[in-house]
Amino acid sequence: MTSYSCPVCGFAGLYAPPYDEMGCASFDICPCCGTEFGYDDSKTSHSELRRRWIGAGALWSNRTVNAPPAWDAIRQMRSAGLHD
Repeated sequence: MTSYSCPVCGFAGLYAPPYDEMGCASFDICPCCGTEFGYDDSKTSHSELRRRWIGAGALWSNRTVNAPPAWDAIRQMRSAGLHD
């Protein structure tokens, strides 16, 4: 199964791309940072959403989907090449 990465937090377990090849949003919500693609990022940049998520403690967002074992937000962002 193909997985996709969140452009905000770098979580690599999304089931659909945040945006398709035509630029249409999936309106899915990242279970990690809680960003709803096409809504939260419609007027706020991914880097600003990331800054806010980090500022709030970079906590796992979804209460019904558990974080992967040994999940670490900083390591996840670094692995995804997100440095801000």
